[in-house]
Amino acid sequence: MPDVQITAGEPGSWDVSLPERWNVGRHQNGGILLAAATGGLAATAGMPHPFTVTAHYLRAATAGQATVRATVIRLGRTAATGTAELCQDGTERMRMIGTFGDLAARHGAGPSVQATAPPICGPDGCVDLFDLLVQSPSGQRTLTRSLRNFAIRVDPAHGWGPDKHGHPALSGWIRLHGEETVSAGMLAGFADGFPPTLLSQTDLGWLPTLELTVHVLAVPVADEPWLRAQLRTRTVTGGLVDEDGELWDASGQLVARFRQLALLLDGAPAKPGRPDSSRQADRSHE
Repeated sequence: MPDVQITAGEPGSWDVSLPERWNVGRHQNGGILLAAATGGLAATAGMPHPFTVTAHYLRAATAGQATVRATVIRLGRTAATGTAELCQDGTERMRMIGTFGDLAARHGAGPSVQATAPPICGPDGCVDLFDLLVQSPSGQRTLTRSLRNFAIRVDPAHGWGPDKHGHPALSGWIRLHGEETVSAGMLAGFADGFPPTLLSQTDLGWLPTLELTVHVLAVPVADEPWLRAQLRTRTVTGGLVDEDGELWDASGQLVARFRQLALLLDGAPAKPGRPDSSRQADRSHE
C-alpha cells in the first residue's frame, strides 16, 4: 500500500515500515502484511505484478519495523515463483508463496472468458457500511484504524446480509482514502480490507485469519479509485470460516479473486505470539 515503506536491505532482504494506521486492535492488518511481502518478492524477482500469492499467518505483527526475506525459487521467461517471510523482532510472523509476471504484457493474449460484474448501482447511490456497523455493539468494535482507511458502500437493497442462498454476503464498492488509482500490488490489501461478512448475521468474538490467497487477473484501470466488490461466507463448520470474494475495477473488468480461512474464537483477542491477522470482530483494544 502507498504508505507502507519498503526499502532494500541486504540482497533478498527488504526493510518494511508498518504504520500504526493499519492496526487492528494492537496488531497489523493481514492484507497489509501480504502486500508488503508481495512488494518485496516482486522486486527481488524483477517481475512487476503478482499473479497469485498465498500467505499463512504464524504470529501477530505490530506497527513499526519489520523485514521481508524473499527467495526466488524459479525464474522463467514469463513468470517467477518464490517465497517471502515477514519477520519482526527476530521472529517470523507470516510466510507466503507467490508467482509473479507482467500482467500488462499478457493483456489480450489467448482466448478470453470474462466474468460479469454484479449489477450494483454506483457508489453515490449506495449506503455507507459504517453507518450499518455502528448499529450493533460487535459492529462498532469492528471499526478499527485499519478499516477506517477505506470507504465502503453497499447495495441499498441486499448489500449487507444474507444473499439469495442465505449466505452472509457483502455487495458494493470499496476505495482507499487519499488515493485516486489502484495498482495491482495494492489488491492484496483490498482483499483483506472488509469486515467479516459473517458479522452481518451474528455478533462475533475473535476471528483470526489462518490463510489468505489472492489471484490477480488484471491491472485496474488508472485514475479510478473505486472497486466493485462481492464477498460471501459459504461455510462455517467446526469453528472454521471460509470467505471468498471478487474485485472489479470501474470499467467492469474482474481484477482479483480472493479466499481466506479464519478461525472463529470466543472471548478476548489472541495474545501476542499466537496466530493472528486482521479479521478481528472483538476489537476493543483501539
